[in-house]
Amino acid sequence: MTAPHRLTDAQVRDFIRYTDTRRWPLLGRFPVGEELHSELLAQMLGSSRDTVRSIVGEFASRARRTAEEMLADRRFRDSIRALPFGPGDRVVGVGDSVTADRLGWFELLSAAAALGGRSAGDMVNLGVSGNTTADVLERFDLLEEARPSHVLLMLGTNDARSHGRAVAYRMVSAAETERNFRALVDLIVTGLGAGVTVITPPAVDQRRIDTSFAEAAVGWRADDVAEVAGIARKVAPAGIDLHGLTSDHVGGDFLEADGVHPTPAGQRLILTRVVAHLAERPATIGRRR
Repeated sequence: MTAPHRLTDAQVRDFIRYTDTRRWPLLGRFPVGEELHSELLAQMLGSSRDTVRSIVGEFASRARRTAEEMLADRRFRDSIRALPFGPGDRVVGVGDSVTADRLGWFELLSAAAALGGRSAGDMVNLGVSGNTTADVLERFDLLEEARPSHVLLMLGTNDARSHGRAVAYRMVSAAETERNFRALVDLIVTGLGAGVTVITPPAVDQRRIDTSFAEAAVGWRADDVAEVAGIARKVAPAGIDLHGLTSDHVGGDFLEADGVHPTPAGQRLILTRVVAHLAERPATIGRRR
């Protein structure tokens, strides 16, 4: 099996950056050996397992180095030490590609917690690229299987994603997004007895989106993402308003050229904002220490 067309090195790296097949629902329910995950990515990309493993290792090393650099800042280091998680906790990150990113905020959080001189329990990344709130409801059994004591829930960007050319339809309506957020919070708190911190999706850049997706049958409207962020705030007023905290940064180096995905610098900013809020006011619904 080969890839349908030759991918550039940059495309291969981007795909691996946002894709971890171990988190795919089907393979979560029917696990395969670790080597097969490398083989699966290699087959999809028309690459080799060695290349895949090398890139995965490079991203892991880069995330660790970034966490080390961030910990050199005293304020960030103090915030990491003040996180409301302890040695017996299992903290699970749930989200879309912003969370799935191998250079992303949750991977950096995991590395920073491990390097920061305190045990913050287990950190489990269940981010899956492309996920909507409905998708996370569908794979809730896998979140339950992770046995979280705390869930960091960052969703909504793909609820606002639209498909179509002559006409376009949003993936999830505003009413359904609200229903899904409420259902997820209830399932986590009442069903699992865990705490949940709802984090609104980060802001996006309409100008870059219009340029990047001009010929595509998929796109986003910044107003729709803002609406979803408002719904998340309505459901969880004490959550983290990441959309508001990043709106002033979309014109700089916060976002990649597509106007949707944060750059590595943007991911650092996200983690800084998330950690500061968690340290100062846990903003957690449900279980508290």
